[in-house]
Amino acid sequence: MDKKSLINTLEKATANAYDVYFDLYTKYFEKGDAPKEALEIILEYPREIGDTKDKNPKCIKWQKEKSLTIAFDDLICGMASRIAELNYAKEEFYNKLYEAIFCSDSGVFPQSKEEKVIALKILSERAVAVPYYQLDRIESFSEEELEETVKKIHPQLREAFCMLQKQFSMMPDMVSQLLRIADSISDRRERIVFWTMAMSKFRNDDRD
Repeated sequence: MDKKSLINTLEKATANAYDVYFDLYTKYFEKGDAPKEALEIILEYPREIGDTKDKNPKCIKWQKEKSLTIAFDDLICGMASRIAELNYAKEEFYNKLYEAIFCSDSGVFPQSKEEKVIALKILSERAVAVPYYQLDRIESFSEEELEETVKKIHPQLREAFCMLQKQFSMMPDMVSQLLRIADSISDRRERIVFWTMAMSKFRNDDRD
């Protein structure tokens, strides 16, 4: 597969988004020799694909695009999330995703070309599981260890919570203070607990 050609196509695509995905599917999935690799490149492309403000696709009626999107959105996004939970290596993730969504003959997943184009569009625009990153170096804690570690780094957490209550003019100012405090903790697992508690506090305060 000509990776450079695909990226160039993505960068220069200006038509209605569905029409762009239709052309991508035709060229790189139906007629291409490496559809799984193409899927990875498309889903990891960092910018908007096509003109999403253009509501008049030429390859499908807008009403049908909308109805198919509603019909497949939860299914496609759910499958992507489920495969992501299995924590495959990146290449394997995209292989499994392609096979599950574009090669299924169960009748549940997209069967027609229009449906598969919609699936590609949903994956690119709506699935939170992509772009995909494999989890690495996961460290687990028992409840007892977590509680003990929280007690051990209580002074640092108290200072961090104080910083979270202050009104900084810019977010990097606050983060720099949290980083300074975290840098005073030499043990990696203690730092993990520090950031766990700090992030939890920040999220809870943000909801209030």
